[in-house]
Amino acid sequence: MNLFSKRILISDLCKVLDGYMPKKQVGQIYHAYIVAATAHDGQFRRSGEAYVFHPINVAMILAELKLDCYCITAALLHDCIEDTSLTQEDIVKDFGEEVAHIVQGVSKLTGLEFHSNLDKQAQNFRKLFLAMSTDMRVMMIKLADRLHNMRTLKSMDRDKQLAIAKETTEIHAPIARRLGLNNIRIELDDLCFEILYPFRHKVLMRQINKRYGNCKKIIKHIQAEIKNRFKQEGLQQVKIIGRRKQPVSIYNKMKIKQLKFSQVLDVYAFRVVVNDVSACYQALGIIHNLYKPLPGKFKDYVALPKSNGYQSLHTVLFGANNIFIEVQIRSEDMDFISEYGIAAHWHYKSDDSNPKELANNWLGSLLEIQQNSGTSLEFLEETKTDLFASEVFVFTPQGEIIQLPFGATVLDFAYAIHTNVGNRTLKAKIDKLDCQLATELKSGQTIEIITDKKAKPHPSWLQITVTAKAKSSIKAKLKEESGDELIQLGEYLLNNALDYSGCGNISKDKWQGCLSDLKCDSKEDLYMKIGLSEVLVSLVLNKLISKDGSRAIKSINIKQTKGKAISVAHCCYPLPGDKVAGILTTTKGLVIHRFDCGNLIHAKQKHEQWLGINWEADEGEEFEVLIKVEADNRRGILASIANTIAKIGINIEHLAVDEKDNSKKVLNLVIVVADISKLDEVLYAISGLEFIHSVKRV
Repeated sequence: MNLFSKRILISDLCKVLDGYMPKKQVGQIYHAYIVAATAHDGQFRRSGEAYVFHPINVAMILAELKLDCYCITAALLHDCIEDTSLTQEDIVKDFGEEVAHIVQGVSKLTGLEFHSNLDKQAQNFRKLFLAMSTDMRVMMIKLADRLHNMRTLKSMDRDKQLAIAKETTEIHAPIARRLGLNNIRIELDDLCFEILYPFRHKVLMRQINKRYGNCKKIIKHIQAEIKNRFKQEGLQQVKIIGRRKQPVSIYNKMKIKQLKFSQVLDVYAFRVVVNDVSACYQALGIIHNLYKPLPGKFKDYVALPKSNGYQSLHTVLFGANNIFIEVQIRSEDMDFISEYGIAAHWHYKSDDSNPKELANNWLGSLLEIQQNSGTSLEFLEETKTDLFASEVFVFTPQGEIIQLPFGATVLDFAYAIHTNVGNRTLKAKIDKLDCQLATELKSGQTIEIITDKKAKPHPSWLQITVTAKAKSSIKAKLKEESGDELIQLGEYLLNNALDYSGCGNISKDKWQGCLSDLKCDSKEDLYMKIGLSEVLVSLVLNKLISKDGSRAIKSINIKQTKGKAISVAHCCYPLPGDKVAGILTTTKGLVIHRFDCGNLIHAKQKHEQWLGINWEADEGEEFEVLIKVEADNRRGILASIANTIAKIGINIEHLAVDEKDNSKKVLNLVIVVADISKLDEVLYAISGLEFIHSVKRV
């Protein structure tokens, strides 16, 4: 190994540490480096460099965040227990219990890597958050470890690059955002973008450089204009920082808002740092007088901070040189939190400071979620939902601010207050007006929850909540109080699928093996998990009837829906004869959709449980279907259409009339038919009327 290059690197680390840490602690960290270098001696990374360079780089990332001595020491030793002969007892002896505890926490998480299958990854993901709940520095090291791995990812083969980058995008970058570690999050996002979409990254960089080649000159000009105006208005001690937005930020805006590159306006961002909160609002007024603000583009995260502690005023302006700019205005304390995120808590000397408090609104609920989640995979998927969520700010009647993800409902709000409040919710009010529990919330609303001791969760609540805490709490309560109904639903769905597959008799050994593989104590436990959509029917079928686990059963046969836990969707009104599939829900059992229904496609994208269906309805069964009729706007058309339908022996269940213009009317009719052939007969009869322009199934 090249000892000289190692000394340069460790000297760089020590130089950073000398800026904020006592000499004695720096000496301890240097000792940890010697131990790590000795333990990793002879080990090399895929790039060919000595392995010890990796923990030193991880430690450097954390030192730049000014983490404490214990964390930096643990960072240098974080791979020793897993990859060398060094033991936890050795670390306790040399560096104490606290360092050993952090190292052990990180070591247990080494399975959270690209080579693990999804279930193993989910189990390690759950361990990760349990470790975080006891010491946040475990997560800090894990993020720094992932950042350095991403920086050196190009030494891996392409498949491994893609797998690691995808995992980083789904888990590590969102966690960094939640913890306020913006610099780490931005770099992770950019590195992932370049790996996952190399061609898009290359094209976008070319366009950015072509269009904004003189960006430094423009940024300096805008900085000078803002600074001069502040000076004229008497606002002193202002720091102004300008930059061009990152390629991944521009790409995400193009993707979400369906924009071309030329339509992305605010590619320049400026940060204005002032002394205190009052100066923030003063600076905002001055800048709005200097440049014209865009309506609807102002966000006040000072009065309503994000859950990770982030505070700032955001505004988009029509700036100099006919370009749009984004300006963030914050105080020095806010800027400190923005730069260091949760790491900022290790900078304060108060004995009362608790590093977990910064992200407590999010992390605190994870312990409850993981306790209520049926499987590690379920915990992983539910938590990913919370990781990616945007924010909505609403109020309790007492004026307390509650932060929820975008799309959250009144019921999510109830569970955010307390699990018992959610479980006993009877009804609710928004701004003193009665509302449905499924109503989506908007920032600024005041929500009042009315509870009743006799109230309890209903399976339908799982469909109207979006937060992981609400879903896990509802499932836990349903298991406790509605177990029989869920068992009946799961048993029906599985037996139906077994009948269709022609394997009605399953041996005891097959059953026992299936229950063991799926970690179920009994058949009833398995049925309940099917009813709660925690276990896929197709997965159970494969384990029960396939010899090698390779046979995929993804369809069932249905001949009757009446009296069964089966319903047809009113978004697409499927009929026997259509190509259909069913989504397993806890509210209506199996809900049948047409195969091209947008809701079914969305459910598949969300990896919800669905099955293909061979549907042959029993004689006498009838189903609703929606048809749209466009006709001349003349007297008597409704009576003529109704009479034509009645002659065929078809009932009209619902009718809605819209005037397209003065000359035409549009009729939306819900009629009841047995199958597609009967529907075709109705459509043909209506189309024969002289005043009809068009008639079709919706």
